[in-house]
Amino acid sequence: MERRDLDIINNGALNWRGYQNETILITGATGRIGRYILEALADADLKYNLNMRIIGLARNEEKAKQVFGDLIKLPNISFLYQDINKEINYEGDITYIFHTAGPAAPMDFKNSPTGTLWSHVNGTHNVMECARLHNTRRVFYVSTVEVYGDWQREETIDENDMGIMHHLNYRASYPEAKRLCETMLTTYKQEYGISFCGVRLCHTLGPGILLDDGRAFAEFINCALQGKDIILHSDGSAMRTYTYVADAVNAIFLVMDKGEDILYNVAANENLISVRDLAEMIAGFTNGNCKVMFSKEAAKLPYLPFQLAIMDTCKIRDLGWTPKVNLSQMFRWTMESYGL
Repeated sequence: MERRDLDIINNGALNWRGYQNETILITGATGRIGRYILEALADADLKYNLNMRIIGLARNEEKAKQVFGDLIKLPNISFLYQDINKEINYEGDITYIFHTAGPAAPMDFKNSPTGTLWSHVNGTHNVMECARLHNTRRVFYVSTVEVYGDWQREETIDENDMGIMHHLNYRASYPEAKRLCETMLTTYKQEYGISFCGVRLCHTLGPGILLDDGRAFAEFINCALQGKDIILHSDGSAMRTYTYVADAVNAIFLVMDKGEDILYNVAANENLISVRDLAEMIAGFTNGNCKVMFSKEAAKLPYLPFQLAIMDTCKIRDLGWTPKVNLSQMFRWTMESYGL
């Protein structure tokens, strides 16, 4: 991770001393969010001499070595290499869990909708059982704006609202699983007293994102990097918000520290832009090597089939969160990570 991104996280209103002498488990540790959480904790541990025990859970040992490099050799960092669908076995207490594991790319929903569904449901069940058995003080869950379904009104959506969800659709495997996992958090609190909190993220990106996972903005970046024209299969009027990954992780730590047992909307609404204008902005980074074109043919990628809600973020901002990175910066930094 760039020092720039660590500084964005560390400069938030965070209480790192709350992790002193504690054991923290991060699932999905090699993923976009999990990686930033683990590296931020490791950086704070070294900076403030916190004596943490940081455990990353990941499926692939080789990928973990590639992602973390020498960081993986630190004595306070260890890894559990396993599928999240399997029981989590660890000797000793685990004070905090950051649960980020689970397929989150449209290509996952298209190619393995059943795998998507069960990875979230079984994985979260295994995390909550781990918390129950290991005296965990609090579980953090990363959810999504897609739990709100098809939002058909103009006003922003707050944490208590809900849109229509067309569940008889393979792509619903992701948002419906996320909804069930959120319910699972509340059931474990009710029955076992396990504190939880979490965030519902909108489009979140930064260096190292996958460029072939079926998300429109990733496809736009991929086209720009290859010098290919960006093809829009709509008029591009749909509005989206985009949040830089370091800003999102700053919000995650803030909620874990100060948040109630609820899920908070997290989106940099300052970075609201239409799909068409975003495509034009990304194409503009290429000095004319990429143009935006329109096609009436159906899209080949499994783009979101409904209008996303623009989230009301008053609750997270009341905790002290303010995103630092604007649209131009986040997309330029992401593209620079691929050598543009």
